[in-house]
Amino acid sequence: MLTEQFVAAIAAPSRPNTGVTRDVGIFVHEFQPMAAQRAAFKKSAAPRNCIAVSATHIFAAQADKAVVHVYSREKGNQELLVPFQERIHSLALAAEDSVLLLGTEGGRILVWEICTSRLVSTPPSHLQRVTSLAVDPTSNFFLSGSPDSQIHVWSLPALLSFAPDTSRAPLHTLSIHRGPVTALAVGHSTSSANIAVSASSDNSAIVWNYQTGTLLRTYLLEATPQALVLDPADRAVHAAYADGSIQTIDFFAGDAVASASATNILHDPTHAHRPLQPPPRTRFNATSQNLGPALSISLNWDGTALISGHESGKIASWDVAKGAYSSTLGNLPGAVTNLSFLEPTGWPETKETKFKIPAVVKPRPEAGNGDRAVGVVPALYTMNVQLTGRLNTSTISATTAERGVAGLSLFEKALTHSSFPDELMDEGLAELAAWDGGSQHTSSKSVDFLPLAPPGEEAAHTANEQLEELKVRFKKLQEIQKVTFGQITQLKQERRSWVDLEAKREARKARRRARLFAKPKGHAAAGTDGSDQEEESSDDDEVMADSEEITDDEEGDTKEKVVRGGKDEVMEEGEESHSSEDGLGDLERSSADEEESDGDDG
Repeated sequence: MLTEQFVAAIAAPSRPNTGVTRDVGIFVHEFQPMAAQRAAFKKSAAPRNCIAVSATHIFAAQADKAVVHVYSREKGNQELLVPFQERIHSLALAAEDSVLLLGTEGGRILVWEICTSRLVSTPPSHLQRVTSLAVDPTSNFFLSGSPDSQIHVWSLPALLSFAPDTSRAPLHTLSIHRGPVTALAVGHSTSSANIAVSASSDNSAIVWNYQTGTLLRTYLLEATPQALVLDPADRAVHAAYADGSIQTIDFFAGDAVASASATNILHDPTHAHRPLQPPPRTRFNATSQNLGPALSISLNWDGTALISGHESGKIASWDVAKGAYSSTLGNLPGAVTNLSFLEPTGWPETKETKFKIPAVVKPRPEAGNGDRAVGVVPALYTMNVQLTGRLNTSTISATTAERGVAGLSLFEKALTHSSFPDELMDEGLAELAAWDGGSQHTSSKSVDFLPLAPPGEEAAHTANEQLEELKVRFKKLQEIQKVTFGQITQLKQERRSWVDLEAKREARKARRRARLFAKPKGHAAAGTDGSDQEEESSDDDEVMADSEEITDDEEGDTKEKVVRGGKDEVMEEGEESHSSEDGLGDLERSSADEEESDGDDG
């Protein structure tokens, strides 16, 4: 079941505490499915914007002391009391809740790595105390606001860098407001078009592109907003006022053409310097409930319900779609200065973090800064985290990484590969083997170069893929070998038939020479004519039999061989016919000579 909770913090109690809520300053309430108090933390009095909540801890800057209380949500008690040199007026978490940002009385920003004890301080950039901090979803940027009417945009990686040439000055300064900055809110997008909204005591709210420092839209309001929150789709901003009312400012209302257009009108430069005034109907109140001035505001995960904390200690719930008051969720013993919805729980599939921080380490400025002139990580830089899953480690060989890359050519993979892709290596080895003519046996087995990935499922998966690839290659080689052996056998049979045919022809020629030249001249008998004719007829029969046998052998061959050897066979048959005619002519001449000699003898 889906469960939503929120954290509420109060300032100093305005009325005597009861026995149940004695000394309690931070409350954890369940919003749905059943509205009830679930946890409480004592000894805290936090002013506005001085509460930061992570998955394991709650950080609360105190109103009258330069200390920050750290509470463990798992244990339900106070874990640390961290003192600072000056009072803290705002808090915000960044970098997956591993970095705590603190706005100080003197206008500086403190960056505290809560798992390493490293503390980085910026120069005094604001003329007065830092009362508002807002971090973007990527944790690459954060904004700071102050009563000096200035808004600074900072780069968090630059502040945490050990490089000696890194600047710790703001990236941009947004200085359009003419009064103290009262509230800041950052959108939910991770793109370069993400927005931020600032409110000021000059009764204005300005929409910014904080990454470029560009003003996008200016809204003129009837009063000074005390708190701001953007809806999950960044289409509207909700503002809380000192009279207890809530106002919804729709960025796309009143312009049907722009609403139907694919272009975001917030980024249209033609509307940037044209102030707008929201209609009065967008502001709603619950005067009969005596809520008092609104000090804090928060929105649930789907943007349908809004809760507000008031100076009277009441927590009111509002229906965003109807723009009306719904109910009172609680009545705390002090002014509700901070409200924050927690991530909902109970999803079928929950994405777990790779690590968690079991215990917060107190900051030590001398332990984590190191020598910036050298730009190296100091020797005392340690980290105290608990790993809850497998970390995404990079590998020198991109075999594992290439499994998730689709649509890249071999050339593109080679450009981004740390060494050489396996496919390119296999192709090169095969080409070298072809040049060698097969005399040298070259192994084409793919070997990763010093894989840094830890052994586990990824390594086993890679080994199985390599094994399957080798099996496919071996099967293809077997098929090629089978076809090659068949061709060799056919060539041997063809050669044997031609050798036999040539041997028979040589034998016939030898017999003819023997009959023609072995008999002595002048030797004739009456019976010899019949025997010679019988031998000649037997030779003719043998020639015809050989011709028929050769014809049968040739008909058994494939059409390709017949075409390839057709010309040679025709030439050989022509030679055979000529040789047969020559032999018959010799026999006729020898017979005529014998008859003449017989006539002379007679």
